Amino acid sequence: MSDDDGAASSARRDLVDKVAGRVKEVAGAIVDNDDLADRGRLQQAEAEKRREAEADETAASLEIEEAEQDIASTEAEADVARQDVEDRTDANEAAAQNDRLRQHQEAEADAMRCAKEARIAAETQSERRMEEADASRRAAENAATDEISAAREDYDESLNKADALEREAAEARERAAQAQRDLETNGDDQ
Repeated sequence: MSDDDGAASSARRDLVDKVAGRVKEVAGAIVDNDDLADRGRLQQAEAEKRREAEADETAASLEIEEAEQDIASTEAEADVARQDVEDRTDANEAAAQNDRLRQHQEAEADAMRCAKEARIAAETQSERRMEEADASRRAAENAATDEISAAREDYDESLNKADALEREAAEARERAAQAQRDLETNGDDQ
């Protein structure tokens, strides 16, 4: 499966989660079920956070790809510079044997030094960009994870409150039923 298939599948999954969350939220509002509405909003928030994290990861991948292209471009420029030095050296071959050898050695050393410096600079810049992209991706993932955790905690707290309210309602119904039975018993006794 290609990255495009994975991205499309992920986009479909996020859309389905958002739509399902919206349906739950609306259904909860219609039937006056706050728990269902809360679950719907949570599902929508999780889908949105997942989409944002994937977008950040894609941006980081693009930055890494750009840094790799910069390295390739710098190496190509170094190759051109090396070729230029070799061409100049060839032009000087008509000079005296000693001069030609000396000039060739100097030119080769210059080309190697330039290429080495250019490669080191490109690698340093590329490493810095990759570290920045990784740090950005990690920060986005951590933020998304924190927000999802907070949403889950809110959801769990809402569930606990709903459970407590359901227990109170059941106890009230039981007390009402007992009161009804007591009334019926007292009514029969009279």
